Amino acid sequence: MSESEKWDLKDEDRELVQQLAQEYIEPALQLALKSAAGKGTSLEILSAMANAYGSLLVDLLGHKAAASFLRGHADHIAAREVEPLSE
Repeated sequence: MSESEKWDLKDEDRELVQQLAQEYIEPALQLALKSAAGKGTSLEILSAMANAYGSLLVDLLGHKAAASFLRGHADHIAAREVEPLSE
């Protein structure tokens, strides 16, 4: 069984995902960002966070599935872009 097969990536409870993000993941990330403040530029700290997240996904899912998972996130973010109020 591959790493990606160990994780059911097809179905998720969106409310539970949001709750877990708000209660556990986001506070931990905020704490990590606060701890890193001043140890690099804002871009370097953001890149370090993204690298850590990417590495975690590769460890859990494997390279192909991690890339696909990240593409899904990117598509979701792009789809939620707000149109400008005026032109």
